[in-house]
Amino acid sequence: MHSTSNENLTEKAEHEEELPYGEDETEYVEADDGHNNKAPPPPRFYKRRGFWTFCIFATIIFLAILIPIIILVVLPKIVQLIVNNSTMSLAQLNMTEATETSTKVSLTGTVGNAGIFSATIDFPEPIAVTWEGRSLGSMTMSSIKASGGQGSISEKTTFLISDKDAFSDFAKKMMSVESFIWTLTTTVNVQAVGRTIRGIHMVKDIKMLGMNGFSNITINSFDLPGDAPNNTGAYVRLVTSMNNPSPIGLDLGTIGFDLFFNGTYLGQVQSKNAVLVGDSASTLALEGVLIRHTNQTDLDTVSLLMSNYLAGNSSMTIGKGVFVKPDGVNAVSWLSNGILALTLNVPLKPPTALNIISDINIKDMGMVFDPAKPYQPLTSSSLLTAAFKLPFNITTSMKNVSNSMTLIYKDTVVGDVSASIWSEAQSNPGANVISFSLPPSPFIVKDDAKEVFNGLMADLTLKPSVTFSIRGVAGAVSDTPFGILKLTGIPFASNVTLKGIEFNSINAGVSNVVISGGTSDHIVLNEQLAVPNPSALSFSSGSATLTVYDKETDQFLGELFFPAMKLVPGANSISTQFLFHPKNETLRDSFVAKYLVGGESLLKALGTKDSTQSLELQQAFSQIALASTAPGMSPPPKLILSGTAKSNLNTVFGNRQTTVQIRMLNPMDTDLLVTGLEAQVYLQGTFFGTVKATYNQLVGPKAVVQTPEIIMQSPQGFDFGSYMITKLLPQYPKLIAGGENIPFDLYAVMYVRVGGANGYTANIHYNQQQQIFVSMTM
Repeated sequence: MHSTSNENLTEKAEHEEELPYGEDETEYVEADDGHNNKAPPPPRFYKRRGFWTFCIFATIIFLAILIPIIILVVLPKIVQLIVNNSTMSLAQLNMTEATETSTKVSLTGTVGNAGIFSATIDFPEPIAVTWEGRSLGSMTMSSIKASGGQGSISEKTTFLISDKDAFSDFAKKMMSVESFIWTLTTTVNVQAVGRTIRGIHMVKDIKMLGMNGFSNITINSFDLPGDAPNNTGAYVRLVTSMNNPSPIGLDLGTIGFDLFFNGTYLGQVQSKNAVLVGDSASTLALEGVLIRHTNQTDLDTVSLLMSNYLAGNSSMTIGKGVFVKPDGVNAVSWLSNGILALTLNVPLKPPTALNIISDINIKDMGMVFDPAKPYQPLTSSSLLTAAFKLPFNITTSMKNVSNSMTLIYKDTVVGDVSASIWSEAQSNPGANVISFSLPPSPFIVKDDAKEVFNGLMADLTLKPSVTFSIRGVAGAVSDTPFGILKLTGIPFASNVTLKGIEFNSINAGVSNVVISGGTSDHIVLNEQLAVPNPSALSFSSGSATLTVYDKETDQFLGELFFPAMKLVPGANSISTQFLFHPKNETLRDSFVAKYLVGGESLLKALGTKDSTQSLELQQAFSQIALASTAPGMSPPPKLILSGTAKSNLNTVFGNRQTTVQIRMLNPMDTDLLVTGLEAQVYLQGTFFGTVKATYNQLVGPKAVVQTPEIIMQSPQGFDFGSYMITKLLPQYPKLIAGGENIPFDLYAVMYVRVGGANGYTANIHYNQQQQIFVSMTM
């Protein structure tokens, strides 16, 4: 039984190998052992050979009918749809050789969205161009090859103008509007997938940028190379960059513009061989003449224009087209109409900042300080020079100048000065130098720069030189080829170096010293102070006071008072008052004695912050140390002119007292109250006696008086009596006979009050040898 089962399995496997389908496709009828199997079902229809034979035959018949339909009916519609959906744009459209009826054009552009198949687009007919529904003309075009949906246009052809009026209107619009639309209409043939589809209608709206009035014109250079003949104006040359946003370029040939500014006609310029490149900036060199003006309104306008240019500011000038000649000789109406309708806004501005005024040199500068108006000194200069160079080669002559200046010192803006009036000016065109003055004008110091200004004034007072910067704006009335212009707002900047006063290096000369008065507090000495000023700076500050010291001992002597402190460049003679009141009495008496006998006193005068009421100068004055030498009276006067002495036998044998009267001089220019006299009297080296007297005698200025009778006490003892008998009387025998003049030596101290009864107390130490002739009798 086992053997039978194996045989059945073997037969089953062999049977399965002969089946045209797999075991998983077999339908089984379950049966018990011992029963017969059912017969298999018939195969399905798509597994029958006849079915597939029918399908192949039907497909052949279907394609035979469909393909001609696709080629003859469907494909043209597909191509038309692709053409309709395709895009066309022009990157460049340059017009050259313009005539009344045509112009040469060169085109570059692209075709997009042209389908997935490579194709060639032929233009068997001219392309008609319309604008806003008006026919402009037509042009032919070569084939365009497209691949991958893209194609490029590169064409040189002739555009035939069909309607000159329409094309003229288009030219006007094209030059002024931001954009416009051209409609291109034609019939094209398309070669694709091995077939040529003819008669495809093409209509394309191409939006292009207009020239927009050349809104971004810039001037690369502006030059006035010389005067026009016969005083008619000046030649002008401009190089402009005209930005053309439109893809349309134009060969203009010779083009002319009238120039205007604020309604004033300036002149006419023209450019030869002018070309406007599409979608690019084009350089035009324009040359012509800017005319001379006599009307004041026009002169004011031109003055503003030139002032703005020199100041680096922009002025919007107007250029109006007046002619265009593509061949340089003949005009083309449609192009001329476009240019004539064109108004250009041309900003006139120098491409780089100009340096018109430089190298300012201040020949002299004056500053007047008023304590009532602190930090507003009145500033002036009789002569300033500057390099003045216009960026043009035209004849100019400066007549008047004004300026407004800002001073910068140690990187700080210190203050401003503005000329209140225009000053006369002289110019030297050959040397490019202008000379002018600064009329008295207030210099306004800024609040946050007062300390810096104080330091500047101190440096100018004490240092050899000081450098600062000035910047500002100037104005000039100038005779030019355009007429007499009033130029304003011209910027300038320059470093300026001023020589300082070097006050502390000065040894001031003192002259004309006169004791002119006295009070209980001081003696008043009028002096002339010689102060050399090597700088170009002059200043006036009102009254000032310096403290005076004896140079040798550094002891205080008094104050040097300047009723009007004023310095100018060069030599200065300043009237001062020396208020003499030293604390040291010995020094006091020594100074007075030196003065009376013609001796010199070495002095130094020091400043303090209280030396002046001008706040701006307090720092400068606080550092002043002025050396000087005060001379005495010259020639030195004789204070004792003569005297009388009455002597008798008592002088020889008794109390030896002699009654004396002295004629004395007051050399001062003020009253002198003598309150006493002490003197030692000598005769030829021999002590003769002592005078001690107290009295009050007022001596007027320059007056000579005789003192009251005073007593001279001669020495007691035998020696003086012997001297009188053995030497004096033999030498002067006329003493007994009636009297004789004897030259005594006197060493005296006069007790005085300088200035009268309420004057300054002083002691005059005075020595006079062999000059006091005393008429002596016995």
